[in-house]
Amino acid sequence: MSKRTFTPALLVLLVFLLAQAAGALPTLIFGTTDVTGFSLTLLAVNLLAVLLCHLILRYIRFRTAFDAAAIHWLPALPALAAGILAAIGTSILAEGMELPDAMKQMFLAMSCNTLGLFVLVIVGPVCEELLFREGIEGEMLRRGASPAAAILVPAVTFSFAHLNLAQGLYALPLAIIFGIIYFKTRNIVLTSILHIANNGIVALQLRTLGPDSDQATFTHLLGLSAATAIMLLAAVTTLLLTTHFWKHYPQPPN
Repeated sequence: MSKRTFTPALLVLLVFLLAQAAGALPTLIFGTTDVTGFSLTLLAVNLLAVLLCHLILRYIRFRTAFDAAAIHWLPALPALAAGILAAIGTSILAEGMELPDAMKQMFLAMSCNTLGLFVLVIVGPVCEELLFREGIEGEMLRRGASPAAAILVPAVTFSFAHLNLAQGLYALPLAIIFGIIYFKTRNIVLTSILHIANNGIVALQLRTLGPDSDQATFTHLLGLSAATAIMLLAAVTTLLLTTHFWKHYPQPPN
C-alpha cells in the first residue's frame, strides 16, 4: 500500500487544524469573545474546512455522502444501538479516569445559547463526519486502502483533532464504530445520526444541570461497582452488535 493512500488523513487534518487556528485569531487579537461570537466563529471554521476539502482537495462527494436511499435500515439497527451503548461505556471510562476537559465551560455556555446549541449539536457533527468519514475514510477507500486502515486511520485522526485528552479518549471508540458503519454504507447518514444524538444528549445534560453536571455521572449516581459493571456490559454488547452488523449488513459497493 503506497504512502499516497494515507495522504488524505494528513491533508484533512491539516485543513481542519488550520481552519481552527484561523478561527482562534480574532480571540487572540481582540481578547475573549462572547459565546455567540465563539459559536459564529466555530460555524465558519467548520464550513471553511468542509469547503476546502470539497473544492480544493475534492475528497468530499456530497451527492453520495447523504444518500439515505442507499441505507438498508433494518440491518443497520444493531449499528445504531452499538453507537449508543459505546457512548455510554466510554463516558463511564472517562469519568473513572477523571480527565480534565478544557472545553467544558464553553460547551456549557453554548448549550444555553440558541446558535451555540445549533453549532454544537448539528453543524459540528455533520461537518466532522464529512471531513473524517467521507473526506478521509472515503478517499482512502477510493485509493485502495484496506478496510482496517480506512477505518482506524480516520478514527485516530479524529481523536487527535480534538487536541484534548478527555475528548480524544471519548471520541476514539465512537470513531471506530462510525468508521465501520461508513465502510458498510459508504455514506454519513447513520454516522451523522449517532454523532448528533451523542452531542445532543451531552448538550441537554449541560443545559439542564449546568455546573452541577459533574455530579450527574454514572459513577456518582450508581457507585463505582455498578458503573463499572454497566461499562463492561456496554462494551461486550457493543462488540456483539457491531459484529452482527458487520456480518449481516449487505456488502458495500465497490
